[in-house]
Amino acid sequence: MKLLEGKLGLKVHPDKTKIVDTFKEPFIFLGYVFKKGYFHSPSDKAVKKFKKSIKLTTKRNQTVNLENLVKHRLNPIIRGWGRYFGIGFSKKLFQQLDSWIRRRLRMIQLRSWRKIRKLHRELRKRNWEGELPHLSMTRWKNSMTQHVHFAIPNERFREIKLVFLLDIYNELHPQRG
Repeated sequence: MKLLEGKLGLKVHPDKTKIVDTFKEPFIFLGYVFKKGYFHSPSDKAVKKFKKSIKLTTKRNQTVNLENLVKHRLNPIIRGWGRYFGIGFSKKLFQQLDSWIRRRLRMIQLRSWRKIRKLHRELRKRNWEGELPHLSMTRWKNSMTQHVHFAIPNERFREIKLVFLLDIYNELHPQRG
């Protein structure tokens, strides 16, 4: 502290500035949690802020063109957050967030279809074998069912060019693959 204030002439806030041994206690800086020496990942506050931003963009009760929503509104948010926090050790978190984002998009698609007939048509088009479901198209829990995943697979999101956080992570860390 004396070096910063004396020789360099910087003013240091006594409450906000401290020296930390990361092997003993983690600390938060610029949205990252630094812990156990070198390891860092997004802080809980950063993740909550990201999820709030995604929630505002993907309101479940809207009926919109999924491709336009992904391309113009969702991808810039995901790409920016992913590039900033992708340098950390957050592969599992990125997988969970990707899954959650796809689930929100499935819910928007269900809501846009409105009638169960459209889901049945989509299932038949993809050669679904088995009974056709009787789901409510507006219930959050139904966006995670086997039928909806079959009707709207992950490849569909690749087709509409949704940015995956895990792809960003793998691009930034080819050696961790």
